[in-house]
Amino acid sequence: MAHRIRIRRRGIGGGFVAAAGLILAVYGHAAASPAPAAPDRAAAAAIAYAQAQLGKPYLWGGTGPGAFDCSGLVMQAYAAAGVSIPRTSQDQWAAGPQVSAPRPGDLVFFAGADGTPAAPGHVGLVVDPARHLMIDAYGAGTVVREETWGLPGSAPGLAGPAGFTDPAAGAS
Repeated sequence: MAHRIRIRRRGIGGGFVAAAGLILAVYGHAAASPAPAAPDRAAAAAIAYAQAQLGKPYLWGGTGPGAFDCSGLVMQAYAAAGVSIPRTSQDQWAAGPQVSAPRPGDLVFFAGADGTPAAPGHVGLVVDPARHLMIDAYGAGTVVREETWGLPGSAPGLAGPAGFTDPAAGAS
């Protein structure tokens, strides 16, 4: 993504503006394009629910409202959208339907403890597939947060997704 830095030539603040713009560009926080619109109301509602949970602590087996694990978060996000999905990441994967090209609101799965995608051990909610951005509850000591998958700076275990599902398929 190309970043443009605007430098003011007049006034005292020009150097500060340029330096701040450079820092933001280097750390990836420069005016990023907005996430694409969710493909349907259920996906949009699930994303909105997950965004409202940002900052809440991870808790193994947590299904909210105060703390979540990964599968509990996406289950409650879709429940808020009126879509019932299973409780665990393995059952959520099996429930499908699997899709090859993720869209906002889809679920992204990662290999489980056996190292294979057969029984995914982690799941996140896709927010912006072009930027590989999702919302998840990653693990002990973390909070519900936006993070990337499949990129060099992604958290351990999130390098390559096992696949994607569209729990909103058929919902209006």
